[in-house]
Amino acid sequence: MTLTVTLSCCSIDWYYIQPQLSKFCRVISFDRAGYGWSTAIEKAYTSEDVVSDLSEILEKLQINPPYILVGHSFGGLNMRLFASKYPNKVAALILIDSVHENRYLSAEWDTVRRKMHRKNLKLFKFGYLTSGLGLPKLLKLPVGRKQLPEPYQKYIKYIGYRSKSYEAVFKEFLYSEKSAMQLKKSEPLNLNLSVTILSSNNIDPIWIKQQKLLSNLTNNTVQIKTNNNHSIHLENPELVIDTISRAVKQLDDNMSLLC
Repeated sequence: MTLTVTLSCCSIDWYYIQPQLSKFCRVISFDRAGYGWSTAIEKAYTSEDVVSDLSEILEKLQINPPYILVGHSFGGLNMRLFASKYPNKVAALILIDSVHENRYLSAEWDTVRRKMHRKNLKLFKFGYLTSGLGLPKLLKLPVGRKQLPEPYQKYIKYIGYRSKSYEAVFKEFLYSEKSAMQLKKSEPLNLNLSVTILSSNNIDPIWIKQQKLLSNLTNNTVQIKTNNNHSIHLENPELVIDTISRAVKQLDDNMSLLC
């Protein structure tokens, strides 16, 4: 079972990867509360809530472990927390240009990062407060991708301008430091857990440093540096599919040895 998650975007983000993976494994692309076709949520929404929701979904669908977790950007933070809370259920972790928790911990910020965070928070709050008036739609500022190939873009035009989507991204960003702290305080990952880090071509020294920190999560972590931008799963889906397929094959081989 492969599970995929990313920030501010919904399951449509995996439009190319999911059909290819479904040829040899079962795949779930998870829409967190408020995103995509999920219902809105009125409370604070943190990584703990994401993990709780995902765990409940898997239980109700009767989808048994082991799981291969795939997280892009902020989604990587959520998947790491899931792997920490349920180590016996996770066979492998694949992080696609994932954030490190330090990116959302204010004590770790320099002046530039602090200003960027404040600017983004204002932008998300603006979208949330004015979405009912249709202003973000007028300005062509949807939640999620602005451009995907058809027929997927028409769905973005529908779900990307809904008030609940703006509420979701605002609240997720508003409580991002709380989510980061939840991960910081969580149990370390199993040192034998297979982890693959796919890193972008981001030349920011802080980003590079944090990718290096991720590459040391376990004794079985491999970092793959790419020439792609942040959305590796859209720019280079073949690499992501190949990385996940190798994880599935390794899981199948391990299960065969146990039989």
